[in-house]
Amino acid sequence: MVTVNLRTKSPKAKISKLPPTLDVDTTGTVKDLAAAISKATQLGLERIRLTLIDNTLLVPETPLDKYDLQDNSIIYVKDLGYQIDWQTVFYVEYGGPLFIHLLFYFLQKPIYGKSFEHSATQQAVFYMVILHFLKRELETMFVHRFSNATMPLINIFKNSGHYWVLSGFSLAYFCYGPSPRRDLPGYLFYSLVAFWAYSEVSNFITHLILSSLRPKGTRIRKIPYGYGFNLVACPNYFFEACSWLAVALLTRSWAATLFLIVSSVTMFMWSLKKKAAYKKEFGAKYPKNRKAMFPFIA
Repeated sequence: MVTVNLRTKSPKAKISKLPPTLDVDTTGTVKDLAAAISKATQLGLERIRLTLIDNTLLVPETPLDKYDLQDNSIIYVKDLGYQIDWQTVFYVEYGGPLFIHLLFYFLQKPIYGKSFEHSATQQAVFYMVILHFLKRELETMFVHRFSNATMPLINIFKNSGHYWVLSGFSLAYFCYGPSPRRDLPGYLFYSLVAFWAYSEVSNFITHLILSSLRPKGTRIRKIPYGYGFNLVACPNYFFEACSWLAVALLTRSWAATLFLIVSSVTMFMWSLKKKAAYKKEFGAKYPKNRKAMFPFIA
């Protein structure tokens, strides 16, 4: 048993009823410590984030003795604010584009002012986008295992804005309009559709691999191997980018190209962070030659 000091990092982040000290049984877990702080402050357990003075994050399932806590050790407590579960966020993120694309594809006259027949490219892109986001919804329901149960409520608006605006309104409006680009020659058209299908299936396979590594209800992380993971830290992001590359090449639309660029840059930044997290956790065990997202490049 040790007595630790509880602090917030700034006066603005002050937490009402946070005790200045707390007796901690180091044979317990970080979750036990967070539960004691939750009881004292009356904050929900999901709102509490704990770090040490060197910014080391205290992971809930981890035994406290791993952090070598001593009497008078300082633990910083942060209130993450109102939370929403990750699964709900994903449903909203991906549900928006599904509804938007259905709206723009089928309500031609109210949106574009006239009725017309969609080109082969427009039809293909419609089904590709719908299948992509249906896949994401089903993966959220049956496949994904989330390392964090919740996220700050405000983030649902940030995350949804990215998908709803760029892959929703912008992509749908400019792809399904009455003046589409000429369809590509047959061999190019079907090659791109096949490349898209390969990318979607590959993305799904990598999600299955990641899901298999984390027992349900835990935050356990293991080093993934196979199907792209031997080359990059996040092949799921790479295949996702390949999928949207196929859409951009098929439509030759600036809206599709913009979403490809923004989403690829975003996923690359996530890949760098995930690779750094793998290296920090597993050290020399993590394969040195793996790139972050793009095989043999970065």
